[in-house]
Amino acid sequence: MHLPRCRAAAALVAALGGLATLPASPVLADGMLTTEAGVYTKAQAQTGEGLFEQHCLLCHDNKYFRPVLKRYDGQPVGVLFDVMATSMPESNPGGLLDAEYVDILAYIFSRSRYPAGDEPLTVGELPAITIEDP
Repeated sequence: MHLPRCRAAAALVAALGGLATLPASPVLADGMLTTEAGVYTKAQAQTGEGLFEQHCLLCHDNKYFRPVLKRYDGQPVGVLFDVMATSMPESNPGGLLDAEYVDILAYIFSRSRYPAGDEPLTVGELPAITIEDP
């Protein structure tokens, strides 16, 4: 999987071994990124906010994020994406574009105080990013 923004960091952490096990590390021992690695952009989160308000807010308020992310702690972001993309919104499950679901994820990450980065989150990267309990 190609993750240009953190490829060198992941290689360095993997080469150095134990550093990846430090708390709140944005790169895990196996080289996978976590949601602490700045995996989305601020602009993407802003787009996601509008989509969230339009499609998600009816069922999910801002207090919804923390328990959900805790439930998915240690799992790839792709798992949460698959749930969203196949069952939401309730009125039209799977009715959004993949990019729209990804933008909503970016908004959820921003609301959960994960740092933004320089590169937008993409569908292809989701399996290689692990959710870290906020």
